[in-house]
Amino acid sequence: MEQLTQTTEDLLTPDFLRKIERLSLVAKRLFPGRLRGERRSTKRGASVEFADYRNYTVGDDFRRVDWNVYARLEKLFLKLFVEEEDLHVYILVDASESMSFGSPSKLLHAKRIAAALSYIALSNLDRVGLAALTGTSAATLSPKRGKPSAFGIFEWLKSIEPFGTTRLAESLRDFSLRTSRPGVVIVASDFFDPDYQKGLAALLSRKFEVTALHVLDQDEVEPPLVGDLLMIDSETDERREITITQTLLRKYDQRLAEFCGGLESYCNRYGVNYVRTTNQSPFEDLILGYLRRRGMVK
Repeated sequence: MEQLTQTTEDLLTPDFLRKIERLSLVAKRLFPGRLRGERRSTKRGASVEFADYRNYTVGDDFRRVDWNVYARLEKLFLKLFVEEEDLHVYILVDASESMSFGSPSKLLHAKRIAAALSYIALSNLDRVGLAALTGTSAATLSPKRGKPSAFGIFEWLKSIEPFGTTRLAESLRDFSLRTSRPGVVIVASDFFDPDYQKGLAALLSRKFEVTALHVLDQDEVEPPLVGDLLMIDSETDERREITITQTLLRKYDQRLAEFCGGLESYCNRYGVNYVRTTNQSPFEDLILGYLRRRGMVK
């Protein structure tokens, strides 16, 4: 743990890692895996938990014949067992310039959540892959397995820097087309892209189980602004002079509520998990409390 102290101090502390290493991510669906892990797959294999019988056919392994049944029925039946296999978990972090806003930044908050969920999955023998969404593409880190992989994942997350404009429709479609094995996908983003629905739809069409982790800055939720200001778009550099009044703030609150409500409504309609957080939310409460209550971890 000493090495983790030196390299992940701005993401997770060793004390927090100890608190979460016995947790596990919850998948609502079963996904076929590659290696035997901690989760039940839809396949029938040779684990210790009985699942069903089937008739013997020529060439089957006699070691799997249930001889007790043969003694009673004088027919050959093979015992089938539930095969325990690993889940693939993909955590996609929006690395657009708008995610640099706030203190701590929305991006840092998203990276800390990604680090925590990655460590939980690795501790449970799941495979963890990551991607940084920039522009129209997804820069990926190939899936890793086992807690020793946490060091490399944390370092990769720390290297992500905000850049440019992320177009979620294109970057999520790029990820979905380049990822052949389905699993759980968690998208950490502020979703400030009018085409975000197309991006989420691309993941759903490829049979991923999707969670939209909506990350906002507290000042975006409750702007501490008043008077004459020059507003600069962090992604497009567009500039606009405006006068902040109470009437304008009420209109902003209404538009924000419509935006968040629209995203949540879309998620509910298409079976996407929706979780909203701000960069000022107590981080440990989010992972150990809120996500547990939402059924994402247990």
